[in-house]
Amino acid sequence: MLALPEKSILLVEDSTLTRFSSRRALEEKGYLVDEAISGQEALVKAREKEEPYDLVILDIHLPGMDGLAVLENLKSLPEYQYVPVMVVTVESNVSVVKRAIELGAVEYLCKPYSIEELVRRVEKLIGPGARGEFTPIELLHKVLRNEINRASRGGLKLALVLARSEGLGKGKIGECARQARRRLREIDTVIELSKSTLALVLPLTGKEGAQVVITKLAGLLPGTWSYGIAVYPDNGKDGEELFAYAEASLKESWEKKNPGASVQQQPPDT
Repeated sequence: MLALPEKSILLVEDSTLTRFSSRRALEEKGYLVDEAISGQEALVKAREKEEPYDLVILDIHLPGMDGLAVLENLKSLPEYQYVPVMVVTVESNVSVVKRAIELGAVEYLCKPYSIEELVRRVEKLIGPGARGEFTPIELLHKVLRNEINRASRGGLKLALVLARSEGLGKGKIGECARQARRRLREIDTVIELSKSTLALVLPLTGKEGAQVVITKLAGLLPGTWSYGIAVYPDNGKDGEELFAYAEASLKESWEKKNPGASVQQQPPDT
């Protein structure tokens, strides 16, 4: 089984207390956290890291080079073009926040903030951290159980979409997941099942709505993708049945794009 992909975060914060409490909370959730206490140190770490960080948490008020200058320099690096940056500020200064968004930030947090709010924002941007007790498929089934319970109580629809890439480059699935999360609703869940496969859990969504999401992703994600859809309760009464139906739908979609290909030639399963 695959381990849940580890998500790395660069925490740029000059306050020792804030840096310590934030790092501890994020590491407890399974994230890998590197620290920088200045803008210059942050840029050095970003440039030297072999694979880009999954998220940068950036304090605006830093000694020397301020957060806005760091953000501008960071976004000039090609590998950080799509990496989400959450800026942190001591006041909700509209002009500062607006400028940060113009420079490429996707979220902001005002001090003082609670640890619960920090974790919630991080999970929204890059998904859950790597907790040792869950593999990706186990996490998916946990999410499906919770969402199916909600859907069954309200008589509502729920869609599961499996998206599999063909020939995606090394380390690119995380970038695709980040882009998908930014474009979908806050109630939707995106999980990296493998190096080539994403799972999307879409509450309050039927087959037509899932197809709209697929059309949106097709115009957003790089490369060629195949998709499988399963809808609760039409295609299954629990998570296992939904997943099996979505996998069969995904296989059918892949075979249509690759006529005559054998099962062994398909991209690896989750």
